Amino acid sequence: MPFFSKQEQQVVICSPMEGIITYKGSPVSGAKVERWLKWKDEEGERDSVQTDKNGYFSLPIVEDTVSLSPISQFVMGQEIKVFHNDHEYEIWSIGKSEKGIYGELGGKPENFRCELTDEGIPHRLENSLLFTSCKWDQIK
Repeated sequence: MPFFSKQEQQVVICSPMEGIITYKGSPVSGAKVERWLKWKDEEGERDSVQTDKNGYFSLPIVEDTVSLSPISQFVMGQEIKVFHNDHEYEIWSIGKSEKGIYGELGGKPENFRCELTDEGIPHRLENSLLFTSCKWDQIK
């Protein structure tokens, strides 16, 4: 097998994400949480869920098998927006290069929450830059 030949690899395009959406401190019921993932073409892939009466949402893990050469760098684009009261709020944007589960933050965030009135801020991570208005207590 030549050194530069591509090999099939299982990758986590987006780790599962769950948390609470609030607006001015109150849970947001019935908001649309839309995830856009871009890795295989320009169009990408979209899915969405709605928050429950307590503002809780849960996006499932997204995995795929891709062909990569040993010297390639694979980057998956993730963007998450919340649609509430005719407004759109971008709460998460990152280029994920770690192929494993919870590679976005280096572990699972505990007590993940997003206040829609908060300004998003950049977070420098080991292999990427995350722009988010969300917070968490710790990474496990």
